Amino acid sequence: MKNRRVVIIGLLLVFAGALVLSGCGAGQDNSGSGSEKPVVKIGYLPITHSLPLVVADKLNQGKFENFDLELVRFSSWPELTDALNSGTIQGGMTMFEIAMAGKEMGIPQEVVMLSHRNGDVLTVSDEIEKVQDLQGKLVAIPHRLSGHNLLLYKALKDAGLDYQDVRKVEMAPPDMPAALARGEINGYVVAEPFGAQTVVAGTGKVLMRAQDIWPDWICCGLVINPKYFNDQVVLQELVDKLASAGTYIESNQDEAVEIAAEYMQIKKELWSKSLEWISYADLQPRQEDFAQMQSLLLELPWDGQSNTLLKKEIDLSELINEDYAKKAYGKVK
Repeated sequence: MKNRRVVIIGLLLVFAGALVLSGCGAGQDNSGSGSEKPVVKIGYLPITHSLPLVVADKLNQGKFENFDLELVRFSSWPELTDALNSGTIQGGMTMFEIAMAGKEMGIPQEVVMLSHRNGDVLTVSDEIEKVQDLQGKLVAIPHRLSGHNLLLYKALKDAGLDYQDVRKVEMAPPDMPAALARGEINGYVVAEPFGAQTVVAGTGKVLMRAQDIWPDWICCGLVINPKYFNDQVVLQELVDKLASAGTYIESNQDEAVEIAAEYMQIKKELWSKSLEWISYADLQPRQEDFAQMQSLLLELPWDGQSNTLLKKEIDLSELINEDYAKKAYGKVK
């Protein structure tokens, strides 16, 4: 009898432990359970592409119904990518080209939201008057798998130049303005506010905006790892808040600049200049937006030949999930 009682108590303890564990971690719905809300970790870099995320965090602190949001700041795309792939974070504001390459390799990736449209610029030294003047010159990009590399490729192609006519160097974005000012590079294309930094300092100029090269250009947004983030209620609430944040930025630019400066310690005048070029009004991902991106990624001759950055087409319907943003914008006024 005593042994039977011990077994029953042991089973009850195991069952109770299982209940506690089932209420922990992102991707679980704890509404009505009395347990603490899950913490959702979203990675970002301190650039304008992350502005809807930090604005959503600021405006909704303590107000998220189904989860608590924790922002995790990274200093490079590879660091953020590794964290997303490993489940250290559940989602990240990252580059879609990296997500495509990850999907090709079989890594779970799902795009659920854009972070911006347009906004980045091809910044050059003063002696560069047109794209053709970049022939033989050195231009910095942040990463070979970046929308900025695709922008450069398309700008050169449209100007009648081969991609190999211009020398490229991968460089950390914060280093680019100083490198241009010192004459070490002749131009760069990267996320804001680094283009604005050169313009405000008077050490270079904008040769072309993203929208001049590629109308309605996109490059970054919220990418989740569905292996570690599969709670549809939580994800929908997060996307709702990002959509609302984008609308807020468009209507309250001064307040958005204050929030940006608080989170990213970047001078307000740089944010104000950057926001002249960027839009947060429509953050819905659409499969057709990604078709040209994939085509150029396959075509771009990194190392002198195509199909090096992306070896084959991926099924975009398996990468792009439009449903969450569609529902979110059905609620945004």
